[in-house]
Amino acid sequence: METTEQSSHHDAELSTQPHISQPGVVQITKHRDPGADGKPIIELSGDEATDYRPPNIEKMPEKSGDTAPTALDEDKKKTEQGKVSGRDNLEYTDPISRLTEAGVESRQYPSTWKASLLTIGLCLVTFATAVDNTIIATAIPSITEEFHSLDDIGWYASSYLLASTALQPSYGKVYTHFNIKWVYLGALVAFEVGSVVAATAQSSMVLIIGRVVAGLGGGGLTSGGSTILTHAVSIDKRAVFNSAFASTFGIASVVGPLLGGVLTDNLSWRWCFWINLPLGAAAFITVIFVFRLPKRAKSTLSVKERLLKLDVVGASFLVPGVVSLLLALHWGGIDYPWSDSRVWGTLLGFGLITAVFIGTQLYRGEDATIPPRIISRRTVLTSTFFQAIFSMGLYAHFYYLPFYFQVVQGTSAMDSGIRTIPYVAGLSLLAVLAGIGVRIIGYYTPPALFGSAAFTVGAGLMYTLQVDTSQPKWIGYQVLAGAGAGAAFQMPLLAVQSSLPEKDVPVGNALVGFFLTLGSSIGVSIAQNIFSSSLRGALGGIEGIDPEAIIAAGAAGARAATPPALLPDVLEAYDSAIMTTFIYPIATGGFGLILTLFWGWRSLKTKQ
Repeated sequence: METTEQSSHHDAELSTQPHISQPGVVQITKHRDPGADGKPIIELSGDEATDYRPPNIEKMPEKSGDTAPTALDEDKKKTEQGKVSGRDNLEYTDPISRLTEAGVESRQYPSTWKASLLTIGLCLVTFATAVDNTIIATAIPSITEEFHSLDDIGWYASSYLLASTALQPSYGKVYTHFNIKWVYLGALVAFEVGSVVAATAQSSMVLIIGRVVAGLGGGGLTSGGSTILTHAVSIDKRAVFNSAFASTFGIASVVGPLLGGVLTDNLSWRWCFWINLPLGAAAFITVIFVFRLPKRAKSTLSVKERLLKLDVVGASFLVPGVVSLLLALHWGGIDYPWSDSRVWGTLLGFGLITAVFIGTQLYRGEDATIPPRIISRRTVLTSTFFQAIFSMGLYAHFYYLPFYFQVVQGTSAMDSGIRTIPYVAGLSLLAVLAGIGVRIIGYYTPPALFGSAAFTVGAGLMYTLQVDTSQPKWIGYQVLAGAGAGAAFQMPLLAVQSSLPEKDVPVGNALVGFFLTLGSSIGVSIAQNIFSSSLRGALGGIEGIDPEAIIAAGAAGARAATPPALLPDVLEAYDSAIMTTFIYPIATGGFGLILTLFWGWRSLKTKQ
């Protein structure tokens, strides 16, 4: 019998020498015959996977599909003492028989209709959390009018985003050590409670508190949904179901401002938060009655010991670190020059805090918020970086494409949302087609390569948008960019899931979600900095206007605040600033394309 091992530092590689990885769980996967001898290769992966060959194992049970063998005959279950890889007196039980002790049993996935129903419920939560990032944008004017809180505008969006971003890696550890179903439902309850607090707020401070509470719950919902899907769908079919998440996320991100405008104009800004309740309730019921977590061996750790493994100290450095970076990007070149001590001081603070955080992660090892053993894998590292970089450019489109239609082409907020439908359509359609494609061919790298290339080309074409660009052009450019985003956006999650043993998948899911949110947060800040600096420079070159007055008028009032004779020049200035901002997604798309080259070519059909 030949064996293959997943190294703790890179993806599956053939090994002929005995090797010990971290102590923990063993998984087993039967691969198709790669050679001419007709014998299947058995992959032992996980923390205790070794090339150790028990003398009594003669033949693997003939099983295939989504069910892995979990036990041998009782006479083959015995313990041996040996010396392996320089370690003395290590006690080894046959790795195959240890599967039962590790909690890995014959996996029976739910039927397709149950998995579909569960996916619909999880997508409702994905829609609510993704919309929560952008829906408040069009409601802020009404909120500030009611609370007289112009100085709190920045906190209405960032309070939710910071809370959810900082806790996402920690949720990965929570899902690893505690019951997945109840942790997810607890996060959903926290998100709903925060939404109620925000919806009923009678002051700006209470609204901000509600947003923080919602963020604390929302941070665990994205990775939690992916983790639940891991237990509900086999990996070779998971791409099709993941495409539903990608489509929902993209649609919600784009239509959020439109939905916020409709609710604010026709009902109240408070409905931007009330809308989360029915969506969350439907998902809560679905998870309660449809999702059945496979039985696992009872943990030998006490609740206190499991809590100590959550790395609260390391996670506490994420919030000030992210806040420092976002403040520097928000202030630099706009409120203060880059040479100002407040700007470089926050950048310095970000660097120092990040260094301390990395030190705590290396010190904590397996108990770290981001375990070095996991993040150091080539596929995990490049996939999570891809997710961050790609999200940075994608969110620049999400935020500034409606701005182009409202200011440059003079549409209303609702009409600008309608004009972004081609982007949503391309993203949604290719997300589904890419998922089906991965299901057929078994590889996630080709859709990522195609998607990155298509997004980069589409972003380049969107950079050419002008005041008088014809409708067929801005529709076609959006479809191409959106199609590329849809094809590539979901692939990092599949890449990470396929490269990790099942016990590490919750942490992997949380890392993908963390870098997605972090990338989108940083991306919007960078795009805002580029746009604001470019607009001030372009308006400063027009005689007879006050640039600050034009900027203060906002998107809706820019035309009214401009003298008719100077309107064409002002529109050209806005278009120039937006197009300068659109250079940014071209760069992120190209960088993402390079990162996909390092993913490798792992077939999902061999890890079933």
